[in-house]
Amino acid sequence: MEEKLKIEKTKMKIFSLGEEPKDCVYWLSQAPQKRLEAVEYLRELNYTRDEIKSRLQRVCRIVKLSQS
Repeated sequence: MEEKLKIEKTKMKIFSLGEEPKDCVYWLSQAPQKRLEAVEYLRELNYTRDEIKSRLQRVCRIVKLSQS
């Protein structure tokens, strides 16, 4: 069974607005596997299992415009 990503609350810091570090620098310093795990965790927070499997339905409609 897959392991859930845990948030390390002991490593959280509070910064003033405008003084926070750049997230890009942090994520580039992480291993690719850890970055993928974080993306998967965020995806699971936003979508249920059924939504992930069903995906989006593609619809195309042709509408005839009236001449004015």
